[in-house]
Amino acid sequence: MTTILSHEDDELISIMEIVERRTVAFMHDHLTMKTGGTNHRLHHAEGFPLRAMTAIVSVGSETGFYIAFSYDEPLIQAVFGRYTAELSITPEQEAFYVKETAADIINIIIGNCTADLASKGNLIKLSPPIVMVGGGKIYGRQDATVAALTLPFEEGSLDLAFVGPKRLLGLHLDFKGNLA
Repeated sequence: MTTILSHEDDELISIMEIVERRTVAFMHDHLTMKTGGTNHRLHHAEGFPLRAMTAIVSVGSETGFYIAFSYDEPLIQAVFGRYTAELSITPEQEAFYVKETAADIINIIIGNCTADLASKGNLIKLSPPIVMVGGGKIYGRQDATVAALTLPFEEGSLDLAFVGPKRLLGLHLDFKGNLA
């Protein structure tokens, strides 16, 4: 049986591919961190578990959804250390700047993704990032689903989660063929 993807499905797959590619490139080019591969999965009502620190942005286009970057504690600490290596940060300022690093990175990556999508004729709106600390879960309403991919690094894992309505993240998006 062949599933025909709607315009919204095509848009979401395109956004996920671009976000994954841009994230891997940013981590490699700016932080000299290489990923060991990617694991794609789909979550439903049970919720999506968050790691130690999570930055979230709302992305609005023809279809609206959220993107979350959720870091293991050792990974966000390593990212922070590399990202702020040239700054003088006191121990008292560190907790603040770790959160700022997570917010800045998602803002840069998703901002660059919107430029990629705008060149394809899609107008993308992006909210300012918010940062959550301490894990937890993302629970969507009954009509929501989370598509996620995990990028493992030597220092820990980074989840990229895409939260949207089931009509956009249906079971027919198998993540095996279309995403890197």
